[in-house]
Amino acid sequence: MSEFEDHPHTITGRGLVSAEGCEAVRVRYRFVLEQGPQGRFAHGTLIGRHAGLRPIWMEPDAVLRLKTGRTLPISLTDLVDDVAEFETVGPIPPL
Repeated sequence: MSEFEDHPHTITGRGLVSAEGCEAVRVRYRFVLEQGPQGRFAHGTLIGRHAGLRPIWMEPDAVLRLKTGRTLPISLTDLVDDVAEFETVGPIPPL
């Protein structure tokens, strides 16, 4: 049993977000990792250049590469100025 199966776990850092056909964008991320009935899921925010995030926001699937090198399958759900909200869209590997 991992430490966040009972309690949400907040993860922060710097990484890259990318989507097929779009340039990768350097971001600061902050997300909450939680355990739900169908497995682990995450939701949070990315802070980066609006001009770089906008094309990724238009794509249904993106990838967030964490400072550890691990990746999360995500979808950007909102974008206001330089702040994007996201949620995971697939299985989350061990972090």
